[in-house]
Amino acid sequence: MKKFHFQLDTVLGYKQQVLDNRLVEHGAAVAQVTRQEAVLLDAQNRRGAYEAEFRQKQAEGMTMFEALKYQSCMEALMREIEREKEKLVQLRRIEEEKRARVVESRVETKTLEKLKEIKLQDYNYDIHKEEERFIDDLTATKRVLSNA
Repeated sequence: MKKFHFQLDTVLGYKQQVLDNRLVEHGAAVAQVTRQEAVLLDAQNRRGAYEAEFRQKQAEGMTMFEALKYQSCMEALMREIEREKEKLVQLRRIEEEKRARVVESRVETKTLEKLKEIKLQDYNYDIHKEEERFIDDLTATKRVLSNA
């Protein structure tokens, strides 16, 4: 009997390549989210330090001009934090889309792998049956020859 050949091997290979590519894309998206979280945390920490400095200066006494300068800078930091939060939300949305595509590719790949496994089991069953028939034929031939 001929060697086992799965007709959809090329499709399975292609789907595996697609899955690998999507895993790389998802990994890059996760890395972007992580970097953006660090950027946001840094901006929040800078704002916190600046507010602490403002409170300290306020307790020591400051001019109206200095107070306006601090207020203006804190507002700018708040706007920066909001922009960074929006970027983070957008990057998380992209990461979720990439994750969904990875899941979809995994399902497709697993389906083809399962089909290949089933076809291999069928092939092995047929081989086993053919071997049994051959043994039966050999035994029957041996009996006929020994009776003659």
